[in-house]
Amino acid sequence: MKKTRVIAFATQKGGAGKSTIGTHVASALCYLYGYKVAMLDCDYPQNTLHAYRNHEQLLLQSDVAFQERLIKQGVTPYPIAISSMEKAVDAIDTLAEKEYDFILVDTPGTVNVSGLSELLERVEYIFLPMEPDMGTIASTMSYMHILGNFTQAQRSESNLVGFYAFWNKFIKAEKRTVYTKTADLFREKGYPLLNSRVESLVSIKDKRSTMFPMPEKELGKLGLGSLITEILTLVVGQGTVTPSGKRLEFAPVEFEQPTPAATLDDNAK
Repeated sequence: MKKTRVIAFATQKGGAGKSTIGTHVASALCYLYGYKVAMLDCDYPQNTLHAYRNHEQLLLQSDVAFQERLIKQGVTPYPIAISSMEKAVDAIDTLAEKEYDFILVDTPGTVNVSGLSELLERVEYIFLPMEPDMGTIASTMSYMHILGNFTQAQRSESNLVGFYAFWNKFIKAEKRTVYTKTADLFREKGYPLLNSRVESLVSIKDKRSTMFPMPEKELGKLGLGSLITEILTLVVGQGTVTPSGKRLEFAPVEFEQPTPAATLDDNAK
């Protein structure tokens, strides 16, 4: 039976971009890399992923150009299922029976929900988008502290291999020590922080789609291409050849270092 990888995007602060990032990742995995993908929307009551899909299904009924584009792409859109947190593990197991390569889970923006503990033990990798402000950084670290109790190292029955934060809404032009100070703090606490940084540009939201991928060139310019490659490298391994024939080669980026004068508190505003 095919090994199904289950990964989740999680935060406990709304607006951090987990649903948008998750959609871009799923669409790239399916339509660019050739993986068999399913998404599970557990983010009640917003169910953002399902709303994205509903919007595009309406376009299919009314927009001829949209229909022709989908036909030309020649790939059936991946399914998006909805589940309550209480039934999330059963929903994942049901999807896994269909031998998907990846199941991507969009979790609620809170930890105070029944069923979360069971879900954390069922997924294998969790990725947490983090904005460069003190509130989001503190919230992310708090969540990662909780996640540390659910890994395989702590619970033999758990599937959770690891969890990783990454910078979202990164502003390249700003030389702020928040990035290096936070990286130092994460190392001190033993919390993993991905190298990739996703830029803060409107096109990330404007061009999200559950039926089409963002073009690879744009993914690369926005940092999404690097993030997707880094995630895949963690999950399936450096040098792996994807079903579409792409070889995974992730090389960490050396980001420009900001001036050392300012502090984290001064810059994380």
